[in-house]
Amino acid sequence: MIASANTDRQPLLFNAKPILNEIRHGLDRLLSGDDATVIDLQRIPFAVDDERYLRDALGDGEVNATINALGKSTVQETGVAGVWWVTHYDAAGSVLGKFIEVTIIPEVLKSQHQDIVRGLGKLSARLASDPPMTTAEE
Repeated sequence: MIASANTDRQPLLFNAKPILNEIRHGLDRLLSGDDATVIDLQRIPFAVDDERYLRDALGDGEVNATINALGKSTVQETGVAGVWWVTHYDAAGSVLGKFIEVTIIPEVLKSQHQDIVRGLGKLSARLASDPPMTTAEE
């Protein structure tokens, strides 16, 4: 049993166990080559202890990332490989979205095609403007 904040009572849960089941099925689908599973935690009614139960059940992984683009986003790997906590904040720090993603790597961490095109242009311009290299023999 996973302990709640108040150890004198059973945790008050509503949807934590069904979400864990959905995560399990998402991992099965991921291993079968299917697309990622995204669970929008703000669209699911939670009881007092649901999120703590989920966090305790999934544990902490080794990877943390913070993205600063139009507000902050955080990505936390759980102790279950392929399962990630993803939270998006507005500029004032209020939560805009809270998700569990069952995927190899969360979408927010992947480079977008248009960003890669811009990066290639930037690097190409830099290389074109640099003076030619000289060798030690010259």
